[in-house]
Amino acid sequence: MAQHTELYEDYFNDHRLKVTTYLYRIIIIFLGLSCVWNTFFYLFQANFSRASLPSFLICLALLIMMGSLKRYIDFKASIYQHMILIYSVGLLIVVYFQSSYSEAWSFFLLLPLLAGIYGEKKTLVYYSLIGLGLLTFFSIKLPKKNYTADGIEISNRILLYIILSTLSFLVLQMLHLIYRRQVNLVKDSTEATIEEIVNTFVVAVEAKDVYTYGHSERVSQYAVALASSLPDYCEQDLKRIKLSGLLHDVGKINVPEHILMKKGRLFEKEYETVKTHSTSGAQMIERMSRLQRLKAGVLYHHERWDGTGYPSGLKGRDIPLDARVLAIADAFDAMTTTRSYRQGIKFEEAFYRLELAKGTQFDPWLIESLKDVKNRFREIYDGLECDRKQREKRIESL
Repeated sequence: MAQHTELYEDYFNDHRLKVTTYLYRIIIIFLGLSCVWNTFFYLFQANFSRASLPSFLICLALLIMMGSLKRYIDFKASIYQHMILIYSVGLLIVVYFQSSYSEAWSFFLLLPLLAGIYGEKKTLVYYSLIGLGLLTFFSIKLPKKNYTADGIEISNRILLYIILSTLSFLVLQMLHLIYRRQVNLVKDSTEATIEEIVNTFVVAVEAKDVYTYGHSERVSQYAVALASSLPDYCEQDLKRIKLSGLLHDVGKINVPEHILMKKGRLFEKEYETVKTHSTSGAQMIERMSRLQRLKAGVLYHHERWDGTGYPSGLKGRDIPLDARVLAIADAFDAMTTTRSYRQGIKFEEAFYRLELAKGTQFDPWLIESLKDVKNRFREIYDGLECDRKQREKRIESL
């Protein structure tokens, strides 16, 4: 959920900056043409405009100054947005007084449209209220000298303004709907790509060691089962621990097959080689920005609660929670499956050994929480029994 929100905010901030930039350019073009238009009439003394050329030149100069200031000061997108909108309010007031027509009040109808294209509810409400206040004030207190509206026309103006503001609000809602759909599309596409990458790694690891066939999938399921019982994990966190479980042994790609498949006890040097898989695995996934959030689980899942683990010798709660959860899931599956150097043990025996290692190898709080998901562990264990038998047949055929 946090990633989803962050993605949405990034997308929206980008939209906000683009709209402000376009609005700035449009106003520049409008003022530039107005200045050229009125300069032409002034030079040829043609009486086709009542607008004040100096007023437009001052407005243009102020806008250019704002644009120049933006080049030297990196304003936040939201601040720059309000600078342009406040400027627009001032410009509409200037245009109102420059126009001698009774329809001059209609310029204020532009304000909810300008605010609405940003797609922000607060911005639309604030500037719509400002525009409504200005429209009402000028219609009653400062009407055009050559025309005075009666009460009915003023009420109709306000009604028209409210209708236009409401339509702007509907446009805003549609913009938000489009944003969410696009963000969800990107999010779903990203997650699908990540899962494909992860599954490719898993296949590569298991192709090197038939004894660990299905191990990554089972560790992932056990880890999610345990994590789902903890208050620290929301939906997005569970997705992370799921992928971390699948990738926790990815570093074994760099471990020679003769070591992974060795039937006897490993020599010390061989064991040191195996221990490098957590570090090399973390180095592999940190190169991919979309997988970096999995690094903690992959790197530290062999750390021990008492500080005697590897690769960093972290102790207690200094070990990331993902890694502590994965350590239990990894150990449980390792004990209950047959490896090249020993036979797997039964479900109850494995659970008993986890409890014996409480406070030494494993987080005691997590071991206590494990009791709440024992039935779920058994379901996973029983459900994967078919895969386990297939794996053992493959091993026997070697």
